[in-house]
Amino acid sequence: MERFVPIADVVKAVGLRGEVKLYPLLDFHAPILASAFLRWDDGEKAAMESARPAGTGVAVKPRGCTSRDEAERLVGRQLGFDRESYRDAAFPRPDDGLPFRYLDREVRTRDGELLGRVQEVRRYAAQVLLVIEREGREALIPAVDPIVEVDDAMEGPVVADPPEGLLDA
Repeated sequence: MERFVPIADVVKAVGLRGEVKLYPLLDFHAPILASAFLRWDDGEKAAMESARPAGTGVAVKPRGCTSRDEAERLVGRQLGFDRESYRDAAFPRPDDGLPFRYLDREVRTRDGELLGRVQEVRRYAAQVLLVIEREGREALIPAVDPIVEVDDAMEGPVVADPPEGLLDA
C-alpha cells in the first residue's frame, strides 16, 4: 500500500505573491492544511501560511513561496500526508474518518462471508461508496451505518450488512 495519501493537486499559480490553487481529492480535509502532518508528494514537510476558498478549490500560500515563479514550479505536485501518521492521536481526522482507509481491505458480512475486496473508493455528494469486484462485476456499497460498520482502522475486514438486492446484478 502506498505510504503517501494525496489530498489535493496543485493546479495553478494564483496572483503574484506565491499562492497556488489546490484541487481537492477524495481524502481532502481542510484541517490537514494547518497541521504538522502535511507533506509534499516527495515526502518533504509542507506548511501553509494561509488558505482560503477559491471557486471549486482552495488557494493556499506555501511557507517560503514568495513569487509567482516559485508558485508555478509547484504546479503538478500533490499535497497529502504519510499513511501511518493517520494513527497519531493528534491527526486532524473528520468524525467519519477519511476514505483512503478502506482501500484494499476485504469486505465481509457479519457472518464472515467474503463479499469482495475494496478496489476503489468514490465520493458522491456526502456519501462514500466502496467499489468491490463481485462475481466479475463492479458492486457499490455505501459506507454508511447500518450498511457498513464504520471503523477507523486501516486493515482487517470491513464488516457490511448489505440490504437485500444491493449486490444483485
